[in-house]
Amino acid sequence: LTDDFQRVSWNDALDFADILTKTVQLYQEREDILEKYTTRWEYVLIDEFQDTNIAQYVLGKQWASRSRNICVVGDPDQSIYTWRAADIRNILNFEHDFPEARVVILDQNYRSTQTILDSAHSVIALNKQRKEKNLWTENGPGEPIVVHEAYDEEDEAAFVAEEIRRLVREEKLRYQDIAVMYRTNAMSRPME
Repeated sequence: LTDDFQRVSWNDALDFADILTKTVQLYQEREDILEKYTTRWEYVLIDEFQDTNIAQYVLGKQWASRSRNICVVGDPDQSIYTWRAADIRNILNFEHDFPEARVVILDQNYRSTQTILDSAHSVIALNKQRKEKNLWTENGPGEPIVVHEAYDEEDEAAFVAEEIRRLVREEKLRYQDIAVMYRTNAMSRPME
């Protein structure tokens, strides 16, 4: 390897981002090494493509540079890792970088009701960096969405607890049929 690759970050350690960047750099500087891997892997598949960063996308393009056999799976509406340097432009620019690619839109949803899909669409449609799609389901309209503006986390927990009691009492659900989802573990404390 070149001297640059032997001089790494402090303590001779590389983090994950360094490994990606150094690999991209190595392939740019050493075509013989890139050639070795482009002939080894004829097919490249990248899942959750909306969450890739620039170095990951460049690496995928490098691996597929010979065969052009690359398949990416992703949904720009589900890109949530910008704080980890995910770049939505990767998925938005893919068709430009691979004009021979065939795009398959998976627009049938098997989990949600149409009410949930329509509500989610009305929020995400405001995002300018996306490709329009029309999600649909055979699950029917479903229940209306309830919005509760809580005063604080204690009020929110009380509302959720009362809603669970109502579902058990009126809808005849069992407690084990109900799940409470929250964004971070710390948000569970008022519920506990």
